[in-house]
Amino acid sequence: MTDLTSSQSPLSEEGQNDIAYEGSLKHEATERILHLLQFLTINECTRQEILEHLATYYRIDPVAPVEHTSSRSAARMLERDLQFLKDQGFEIKKRRVGRRVHYSLAKASGLRVPFLFTQREVDGLVLLYNIFADPAKYARADPSHPLPQPLPQNPFAEEILSFIERLVATLPPAQKRHFDEWVRKPYVYFHLSTVTDYLPHRDTINTIVQAISAHQQIQFEYKPTHREQEVIFHEHIDPYYIIYQDGHFYLIAYSHKVNRFLEYRVDRIKNESLRPGHDPIDVERRRRPVTFRFWIDGDIVKGGLSQRWLTQTLEREEVYLDEHGRERRRVLVHATAYSEWRIIQQLLRYGDKAELVEPAHLRDQMRQVVKRMYHFYEV
Repeated sequence: MTDLTSSQSPLSEEGQNDIAYEGSLKHEATERILHLLQFLTINECTRQEILEHLATYYRIDPVAPVEHTSSRSAARMLERDLQFLKDQGFEIKKRRVGRRVHYSLAKASGLRVPFLFTQREVDGLVLLYNIFADPAKYARADPSHPLPQPLPQNPFAEEILSFIERLVATLPPAQKRHFDEWVRKPYVYFHLSTVTDYLPHRDTINTIVQAISAHQQIQFEYKPTHREQEVIFHEHIDPYYIIYQDGHFYLIAYSHKVNRFLEYRVDRIKNESLRPGHDPIDVERRRRPVTFRFWIDGDIVKGGLSQRWLTQTLEREEVYLDEHGRERRRVLVHATAYSEWRIIQQLLRYGDKAELVEPAHLRDQMRQVVKRMYHFYEV
């Protein structure tokens, strides 16, 4: 029997040497690029400075002149390495200083690793995208079209849409096509629109957020709706947070002048007058909820009362006769909320299906509002 172990080796010695050499080159390139990445992360430097500090990895003879073949070869190798990093998602920043270009690595850049989303998660991205996207972006503007016309801009829409688009860019081709198709023709139209264009007020929001994070008071001029003055100056204001309600952004803040929390509509704050105050805010202060009770028609709460308040409890139910002598059912609700104004506005939406019971001063305010409304329609 012939011995095959020596005559039919899987690879010749020469072939094994070739593989070893190729593996060595790959290891060398990996090590070189990793050092380049580390160097660019902590430095802003010229091409010459990169080659000087990483001369060993770019096979540069330190005593050879700049125009030497090894230096030109190293420069080409560096350009390939920089392009490789760009292809992997790293953003290489270039800044010209005089006749030289300085290189650095942009923060938060890195490898574009595909996200492994399920189909349901991709559908969620579609829904999230359409919450902030212009609903008329892919539809021809037509007054008779059932889709809403272009709406005022949400001040955070641009950043959120940009973030989603970066996520979508990492999806596999099939999921990306699905996303594009459903964004262009969605079956659920859910848009987080504002009543007015808040994009011009983004700087106001940023300034307020900075003051909140620094626990610093603010002062500003405010355009009221029910005053004769064009603007009112507010100072010694403790800002706490900004909320989105009924199509508007509101600053929730404590006014030391009136010693209570107020809601300031952000678009009515004059940005050019917004300044930090001299005193820190009271970080321990908390808004005190308003406790109130109201009757509501029993048919409205058949499927459960909608969660419109901080807390709400159904206290009791009673049957009564309406003006036509028919039996009706109503439920007494005990609830809490932060804003007396919003309590009145929300109960007004129920029309004659709700009756505010207490507190007495708030019931009186409601009576005055209804009285003014009655005069509008009085013959």
